[in-house]
Amino acid sequence: MRLSFLSSGIVVYGEYIDFLVRHGRSADALRQAELSRARTLGEGLSSTAKATSRTIPSVQPQQLALRLHGTLLVYWLGEEHSYLWAITPTKTIHLALPPASEIDPQVKAYRGAIVNSRDVLATEERLIGEKLYTMLIAPAQKLIPLNSRVILLPDGSLYGLNFETLIAPQSKPHYWIEDVTLTTASSLTMLAAAANRPPAKEKNLLLVGNTKEANAAFPPLSQSAVEMKRIERYFPEPRRAVLEGVRATPSAYLSSNPERFSYVHFVTHGTASRTRPLESAVILSPEGDSYKLYARDIVTRHLRAELVTISACYGSGSRAYSGEGLVGLSWAFLRAGAHNVIGALWEVADAPATPELMDGLYKELNQGRDTATALRSAKLTLLHSGNVFAKPFYWAPFQLYAGS
Repeated sequence: MRLSFLSSGIVVYGEYIDFLVRHGRSADALRQAELSRARTLGEGLSSTAKATSRTIPSVQPQQLALRLHGTLLVYWLGEEHSYLWAITPTKTIHLALPPASEIDPQVKAYRGAIVNSRDVLATEERLIGEKLYTMLIAPAQKLIPLNSRVILLPDGSLYGLNFETLIAPQSKPHYWIEDVTLTTASSLTMLAAAANRPPAKEKNLLLVGNTKEANAAFPPLSQSAVEMKRIERYFPEPRRAVLEGVRATPSAYLSSNPERFSYVHFVTHGTASRTRPLESAVILSPEGDSYKLYARDIVTRHLRAELVTISACYGSGSRAYSGEGLVGLSWAFLRAGAHNVIGALWEVADAPATPELMDGLYKELNQGRDTATALRSAKLTLLHSGNVFAKPFYWAPFQLYAGS
């Protein structure tokens, strides 16, 4: 009920933000936009939920950009007006964007082309990718140096768009992932909390997957055992716990003390419920009639993980709530306390591309790279592979979400 409450009243926020912008108070408008973000998520992570949800955050956006060594792009999509605040360590600029009625159809069409495994860079859909880049990125392009870090705070339909796939229409059109390292976040307040969190002292892994078939709707994944073996190599025996086959059950995860682990990785099917997002689930091995690890159960087990990876379909969720973003498995792991979560925006192919991507991710992490840089490097390896896995359908579903 709390998730849907703000969606019902978001128009009020939008009208007030429009009012503030008209009166030249763009900084106040940004603060009001921030007040609407991740309130339910923040309440679950805060021991002072009352203070978190009812007071204006004291986050200084430019100081946050300095601490994160990047540019923050904060979006607000409205029925009549949309806005972008581009924030660097030295300045904040406010930009007007087209209304949601112009942006949403383009997002839907472009995402549809990618999910249908089109090579959008080489087809007519390239024009949509370029148009979205022109709408959403180009106004702030002068504040985003090449090979820099960008933290996105989307809104509305933009939560379902992987900005890495937008096409920069320079002399040689290319995916934006070639230019920047991207992370997605829910709010400035949550980002500030993440920036203050020390890295995990011990690197250990809870690996869950290669499950027994629960029913015909979730057949065995041919690449799950391969992916698990590749990941295990980066965590010697004393530093990993593996729940595989019949042992990979919902109760086994819940009783494994997942808060002990700095990395948690699932290799299995996933589902996203649009009507009841907290019924989204990781599909595990059956125990009696039960085989789903629901999002509503995930939030009950506190985590301290540096990274949770959901190598499954629709790990990010399928329904965006105003102020909260996509609510599903990724949201649930963030609320449980994960520092970062990698989740999929659409169906993940059961193909060698996914084990290769995950192998590349952990190889980079093992060499000391931060999560965003490691994931980008793994994706670029597929993009430059010269084979079918260069299509964004294979590398772009996985998106990094910054948490608590």
